[in-house]
Amino acid sequence: MSYSIVGEQILKFRKERGFTQRELGERIGVSSSAVSQWESGGTPDISLLPTLSDVLGVTVDALFGRTEVKREDMAEAVGGYIASLTEKKRWGEVIALTRRAMISGCMGKATGVVDVERHDAEETYISKDGLITAVSAGERSFLTVIHNRAGGMEGLLSCDESICRLFAALSDPHALALLVTLYREPPKYHTAGALAMLLQMDQEETEGILTKFTQLRLTEELSLETERGSVRAYKVNLTGTAVPLLVSARLMTEPQTGIRLISDKREHEGTEGTNEKEE
Repeated sequence: MSYSIVGEQILKFRKERGFTQRELGERIGVSSSAVSQWESGGTPDISLLPTLSDVLGVTVDALFGRTEVKREDMAEAVGGYIASLTEKKRWGEVIALTRRAMISGCMGKATGVVDVERHDAEETYISKDGLITAVSAGERSFLTVIHNRAGGMEGLLSCDESICRLFAALSDPHALALLVTLYREPPKYHTAGALAMLLQMDQEETEGILTKFTQLRLTEELSLETERGSVRAYKVNLTGTAVPLLVSARLMTEPQTGIRLISDKREHEGTEGTNEKEE
């Protein structure tokens, strides 16, 4: 392809942007005479092409006349699209885009996974590589995806000692109330005494629960030296992993309709389609 085409495209896009030869030259760091030479059939230095394309607002391909070729930064494009929506529509569209991305990108093509517009429904799609859970419940709708390359469902669903200790700790009286309080409070350190007073709990009981939470990494512990001696303070671990657990627990205890489990058996049995079980 002749470089004269590049000059013609520079002339075309410069005029479309309303730049003079001097203005364009100043923006890319060359003289106006250099721009004039390009537009007369000269050859720009190839290292200037990315800067030229940025200044003129086109792709490098467009400078060579390939205007039908369009490359976009998808993250930037999606962000711009979401920002263009009204606040009322944004969250629903984020969920819808996430759903389509998870199904096509993470899990392969799957049909029948719950649409976000459908209310009071729950659906889980399971494959060898992970799972998608979609819950459509009005204002509490959410989607989760777990990509598990190594061990299949056996690696996801485990019952080892740490998991047992987690559920045992959460089953202690007042433990859930304490955990929820920590997440509702601003992320700052609290002493066991302050939390016990806030929840009207026994301080020794509160300290025992917080010790278990720290061992399970639900909370962080800090030792403070005061005029009365050493005092331990606690802050919730801001990884946020407990929040989906608590939300899921809430939804599990509420009646749901239209629950469906879709299990992809193709990779294991060589059959086509999915096995579905509806309740």
